[in-house]
Amino acid sequence: MDWRYLLGLAEGVVLGVMFSAGIAAVRGGWVPTVARGRVVRRRLWGQGVLVLTASLALPLIALALLGSGALYFAASLAGGTGMITGVVLMHRATRDRRRGPATARAS
Repeated sequence: MDWRYLLGLAEGVVLGVMFSAGIAAVRGGWVPTVARGRVVRRRLWGQGVLVLTASLALPLIALALLGSGALYFAASLAGGTGMITGVVLMHRATRDRRRGPATARAS
């Protein structure tokens, strides 16, 4: 078996698990136990996971379909932007919007 095939298969499994976790968080409010204590807004966390999953898959799909070139470069830039957006959404899901931004308290 070729190593590229195994690498693609492993990537598909990881993206599938991420996609499933994102759908479960958006639809049912389920969050994996690793992040459950920190996440306040579960649906927003799930949306961030879905954006992150799509942005990780975009450059690889573009490379497989289009090959290297200008369109692959554009897909890579869009994927990078999506990764940042997904991580920001996931971070915002850990903050309680009723409390406002964290401020330093004077002692």
